[in-house]
Amino acid sequence: MEYALRGSCLPVPPGRWQGGVTLIELMVGIAVLSILLLVGVPSFRTMAAANRLTTSTNDVVSAMALARSEAIRRGLRVTVCKSANGAACTTAGAWEQGWIVFVDTARATANPSVDAGESIIAVSGAHPANITIQGTAAVASFVSFAADGTVRTMTGATLSGRLRTCSTATFLSDANRGRELAISSAGRLASSTVSLSSACVAPT
Repeated sequence: MEYALRGSCLPVPPGRWQGGVTLIELMVGIAVLSILLLVGVPSFRTMAAANRLTTSTNDVVSAMALARSEAIRRGLRVTVCKSANGAACTTAGAWEQGWIVFVDTARATANPSVDAGESIIAVSGAHPANITIQGTAAVASFVSFAADGTVRTMTGATLSGRLRTCSTATFLSDANRGRELAISSAGRLASSTVSLSSACVAPT
């Protein structure tokens, strides 16, 4: 076979594949990609929302476990309280704004405060916008562990309560969006899954 001169269209040699795709092949590829995105994106969002819920739940459990173990180890009262700035306790807002764990030796009022000479052991910052963390009335603002590991008010009375972590993400089903941490007066912690709507109401 003779080949055309430079600058002209060259014929394809026998047996050699010619690259490129047809319009039909391109349309089929786009359709398959669209289906994969339609299935994959919601699944990814659901997984991400579930991971955020798990992380926040674990943060709550870890903070309480740390406070109790430190109270026993130090032989001192250790308190976990809501905190918007990582330095002082607050009674406003909910737990998702963050909290601090601190040695609470001076307890002059009904609500805890970080006083002079009291050291902060750990700080947790704000949680994702679609996460809520709320407590029953007894633990709405703080959880305080005595030196023997029991949970006490600032005046020394025993108390118990529940902290509920919930995701408002629409990608999660109601059966999978809520977690609760039960805190007994003895200081024992028990976590469970609760069915909630996306309104994420506080425990009572």
